[in-house]
Amino acid sequence: MAEALQSDKRIEAIIISYNNGFTVYHDVKMIRLKGKGINLLIMADYMPTVGEIDGDVELVREDSFEGSIVSLKQISGFFVVKNNVFKLLIKEDNHVQ
Repeated sequence: MAEALQSDKRIEAIIISYNNGFTVYHDVKMIRLKGKGINLLIMADYMPTVGEIDGDVELVREDSFEGSIVSLKQISGFFVVKNNVFKLLIKEDNHVQ
């Protein structure tokens, strides 16, 4: 019974960028982070983590309507994982204030 409850848990991913605004992905099974000095696989109930990414991020989902993998390639940013919520703030140097 406990194993079935564990497999039903999902992550919510929030991506924030200057160019694309605020995007939320629900029912994410796992998140892959690959880049300089980092190679992480984040799943539900992962310990709280804060870090910086300079590389690729993949959100693996079960939603067949929008595709099962959302890929963000060659990005720089900061992320935090807490209470099954993944937040990513993408650094963008090309905007003018």
